[in-house]
Amino acid sequence: MTERGQTGRGRLALRVLAVACGLLAAMLFVPFVKPITFAVVLAVAFEPLYERLLRVLGSSWMAAVAATLLIVVVVLAPMAVVAVNVIQEAGTVYQAMARHTQEQGGWAAWFADVVEQPVRWTAQKTGLAAPDVKAALLDQAQNVVRLLGGWGASLLGNLTGTIGNALLAVFILFFVFLEGPKIRDGIYAWSPLEEAKTRALLDAIRESILANFHGMAAVAITQGALTSIGFLIAGLGAPVFWGTVAAVCSLIPVIGTAIVWLPAGLILLWQGAWGKAVFLMLWGVVVVGMSDNLVRPWVLSGRTGMSGLMVFFALMGGLQVFGAIGLFAGPVILSTAAAVFRMLRSETEPAPAAVTSSEASEAGPRGPASPPA
Repeated sequence: MTERGQTGRGRLALRVLAVACGLLAAMLFVPFVKPITFAVVLAVAFEPLYERLLRVLGSSWMAAVAATLLIVVVVLAPMAVVAVNVIQEAGTVYQAMARHTQEQGGWAAWFADVVEQPVRWTAQKTGLAAPDVKAALLDQAQNVVRLLGGWGASLLGNLTGTIGNALLAVFILFFVFLEGPKIRDGIYAWSPLEEAKTRALLDAIRESILANFHGMAAVAITQGALTSIGFLIAGLGAPVFWGTVAAVCSLIPVIGTAIVWLPAGLILLWQGAWGKAVFLMLWGVVVVGMSDNLVRPWVLSGRTGMSGLMVFFALMGGLQVFGAIGLFAGPVILSTAAAVFRMLRSETEPAPAAVTSSEASEAGPRGPASPPA
């Protein structure tokens, strides 16, 4: 075999080995995708804080420690406190409702008694038979109870994993702060693209992450304020407090503020105030819930340059494909793809013809054309 043939086989074997090693390395990181993503998002969002601490303290290690501790105290600890309080309140409400319904013969009998008046009103207005309306409501109520029971069991089952991922994310966050310049230089060194194009891709990813972070903050403020207004209209106590709790719970994908207004609606239903209960639940679903689909795309479209419709598909598609992490992955993927296609277009488009200095000097300055004789 010739030397060129041996060299070709060696390169092919090296590429196959590189692909295999890359796949195996990716498998090592797959279990930690969520905490890594969470840590990177926090690191990008709070990079100005770290840089300011670095200038004040003069030590990257001390600045990384200080920034990580501040994020834990200011962001993570309040979220944990709110989560614990919500779980305790939910347990208290559930036990009280369970005791009350047992006295009336169980959940089905209690619910049938609660909906008796609205069923009669519905039957009078629509002409439907009252037993049929009550049977349909009871069937839907049983489905809701089963759904809430399954969701609660799943939440408690994943609680240990969530705490473990949060602690791991804090550990990763410290090293992302500390090793940030080295990580960036490593990406520049190993990227097959030119440094300018790699920098453009990283900037696009960074802007998308910041836009998502700002979108989450905007959604939290909006949904917290709307929840407070709903509680105020329904005549419930401590609307500002529960609005604050709803703002924190809005960060939880899919469920979000329903952790706050749904139990409140059930309590109103339990007390027989079915008008207020229906209002609060409709307010939560239509006004509070749909505000996420308006505020977040509006903020993201302003920062990423994508249209509101594209941002909507990025969020919903990311959520469908990747789960909760897709709320960040979807916009990042579309922003990165847009940056790549812009680079590809600039490479394929012909450059405008340049006028050389000799041609310009030969042409000389041209005045207005002389009129024909």
